[in-house]
Amino acid sequence: MIPSETGCRLGGDAEADEIAGLLDRFQREFDEYTPGTGPLAERIRAHVASEISVFVLAEPRHVGMAQLRFRDHLFTAKPVCLLEEFYVVPEYRGRGYGAAVLGDAIRLARQRGAATMELGTAQNDTAARNLYEKYGFTNLEREGRPETRLLYYEREL
Repeated sequence: MIPSETGCRLGGDAEADEIAGLLDRFQREFDEYTPGTGPLAERIRAHVASEISVFVLAEPRHVGMAQLRFRDHLFTAKPVCLLEEFYVVPEYRGRGYGAAVLGDAIRLARQRGAATMELGTAQNDTAARNLYEKYGFTNLEREGRPETRLLYYEREL
């Protein structure tokens, strides 16, 4: 359960189709690949069943969501939470739904003992960046810490 008064809820197996619809819409909005809602829903169910991901959903339904993943940190012995996906449909942006989902995602991460929450976002997504900064996230590159700059590599297998 999410300790909140925002009306957000955890997404499980029963919400897989809703989550898949939101993720599919997110990918399409930014012209990114999506396998479609059917395969996404199957993968979401697998993630939920194996506890790979946790999903926070906005109320009302089909408005917004966050996908969280947790990993153990060897040096701190506390979990690190990755905000893997975060999306609010365009017609609901600027109305507090993103803030509600992000706030509940942070509360849930704390509840699970996470020491930090990490995320990546596009440099030109100023609305998301403003929201993240409002909630205390720090853009490490802007802070003049070049040793924290990360590069993303990919290799097809």
